[in-house]
Amino acid sequence: MPRRTPLLAALILTGAALGTSGCLGLPDTDSEPYRRPTSAPSVSRSPAPPPAKDDVVAALTKLMSAQYTFHVQSNLADETNGRIEATGGYDHAGKVFEEDVTLTGTAHDTHLHRVVFGTDSYSRDKDSEKWVHLDLARLKSQSLVGLNMDNPTGLATFITSVASATATGPHAYKGLFDPMEGTDEFLPVGHPSIVAFYSKNAPFTLETDDQGNVTSIHVEMELTGKPAFVCTTTFAGHGQPLATKRPAKNKTAEADSFYYN
Repeated sequence: MPRRTPLLAALILTGAALGTSGCLGLPDTDSEPYRRPTSAPSVSRSPAPPPAKDDVVAALTKLMSAQYTFHVQSNLADETNGRIEATGGYDHAGKVFEEDVTLTGTAHDTHLHRVVFGTDSYSRDKDSEKWVHLDLARLKSQSLVGLNMDNPTGLATFITSVASATATGPHAYKGLFDPMEGTDEFLPVGHPSIVAFYSKNAPFTLETDDQGNVTSIHVEMELTGKPAFVCTTTFAGHGQPLATKRPAKNKTAEADSFYYN
């Protein structure tokens, strides 16, 4: 059974150190001498927008606690043409999860479809006719198969990573988050599979609908000597039952026993 982490190889993302250097110019001896102004000019400044971290956290918490579907689009910073696309859904209360993931532009392109009902996980790749059933309750750790049913989309960790936020419109926010929050991968949100070693907080933008439901999270991380890591996760179906179905018994096979050893 494929693990999530090998599906999308862990990337080391290093925060680009942005610095500026200034020059102090010597005055021209043939020009008029500099005279300090007697009073500073009056400058009108617009008030800074109020912090909106609490609003962002509340909206994300609302999203996490109900059913939703998601769509992930992300590049791979270590692969010139590497792309990942994932769709799925999560029902926190019902313990139902689905992901359909496609990795392209790499030497290990693959396609994985997985559905989980409680402790029953079923997965298959594009070349398999049958789903492989795994009893998550028998595993020593769900991370062995790249899954954490308490936080399968990484959203819970992203919430705790939010460092600051401000409103940029009636339904739009921008902010900073800590890519190294916690010990588990949580990026891209929806298909958490990237390990980020980043030296500073990274920017994100977030949008909501008229009901305050989160509709998108966009992240861009500048990297040293590589293209920027860019990922967008969109959300829909807020509070609606998932269409996820359990595979028919004649379409499933049991996982090898070594997963439980």
